[in-house]
Amino acid sequence: MASLTINTNLASLTAQRNLSLATSGMNTAMERLTTGYRINSGKDDAAGSAVSTLMEAQISGYDVAESNASMGLSLLDTAEGVLDIVGDYLQRIRDLTEQAANGTYGTQSMRAIRTEVEQRMLEINRLCEVIDFNGIKLLDGTSIAVTSETGINLQVSNNAGASNVINLKYTLFESAKCTALIVTKNGHSSQSENTWYQRTDGQKTSALQARITNSEVEGFDYRGKYADINASNYADGKLSCITAICDAVYTDDNTAREFLSFIDDAIENVSERTSLIGAYMNRVESAVDAISVQKENIVSANSSIKDADVATEASNYIKYQILQQSSATLLSTANQQPSIALNLV
Repeated sequence: MASLTINTNLASLTAQRNLSLATSGMNTAMERLTTGYRINSGKDDAAGSAVSTLMEAQISGYDVAESNASMGLSLLDTAEGVLDIVGDYLQRIRDLTEQAANGTYGTQSMRAIRTEVEQRMLEINRLCEVIDFNGIKLLDGTSIAVTSETGINLQVSNNAGASNVINLKYTLFESAKCTALIVTKNGHSSQSENTWYQRTDGQKTSALQARITNSEVEGFDYRGKYADINASNYADGKLSCITAICDAVYTDDNTAREFLSFIDDAIENVSERTSLIGAYMNRVESAVDAISVQKENIVSANSSIKDADVATEASNYIKYQILQQSSATLLSTANQQPSIALNLV
C-alpha cells in the first residue's frame, strides 16, 4: 500500500522523468525534421557517423575527379581544334605544292604559290605558339609534358595509384609547327634519325643543306629550341627558316614534286594525333560515366545511413508532443498530491 508523504513525492519525480524524456524525444525529432538528417552528431549513431564521414569524403573526391576528367576533355578539345586547322592548312599547302609540281606554271605563278604557302606555314607556327590551356602550351613542344616525356596525367578517381590516372601521351603535345612536322621525321626524331629534304640528283637545296650543318636551325629540335638560319649557311641571315624552305622548294616542278612526301608525313602526323585524341576522349568520357555510377552508389549508401525518414520522425514528434503535454498535466497533479495531508490534521 502506497503511503502518503510530504518530503518525498514519488509521483512527481516519475512525472518529471517522463516529461524530460518526452521533451528530449520531441527535440530530437524536431532536429531531424529541420535538418533532414537522422545523424546530426556522433551521439545519434557513433558507428554510423564514422561511416558516413568516410563516404562523404569519397563523394567529395568523386566530384573533384569528375571535374578533373572534364578539364581533360576540354584540354583535348582545344588541342584537337587547333590540329584540325593545322590539318586543313597542310592540305592546302599540299594542293599548292602539287600544283607547283606541274611544269605548266611560270615564274610569276610559282611566286604566287610560294607566297601563299609561306603565309600558311607562318600561320601554322603562330597558332602552335599561342595555343595554351591553363598556361600549358599544347602544340609548340615547350611544355614540361614534352620535355620530360611524361605527358599529362588526368586524376580520374579519388584514390592514389597509377590505376586511377589516365596518362595523355607526350607525343600529342610535341611541336606541330611546320618546321617540326615537315623537316624532322614525324616531328619528334632525334638528330641521328632526322630525315632531310634532298633532291634526287644529289644536290641538297641551300635552305635544307644549312639545316644539316647548323644544329641550332629552326625545327631541328622537336622540343621547341628554334633559331633562324645562320648567314653562313644561307645567303640572307635575316630570312626565317620557313622563308628559306619556300625559296628552296618552289623554284621548279622537280623540287616541288619531291617536297610532297614531306608534306604527306606532316599530314600523317597530324592525322595520327587527331585519331589518338579521339581515342583518349572516348576513354576519358568512359571514366566520367564510371565516376558518376560510383558516386551515385556511394550517395545512395550514405543516404540510407544518415538521412532521416521524414514520416517516422513526424510521427515521433507528434507522439512525444502528446507525451510531453500529458506528463506536464500529470506533474501538476502530482505536485498537488502532498497537500492532501493537510486534510488529516
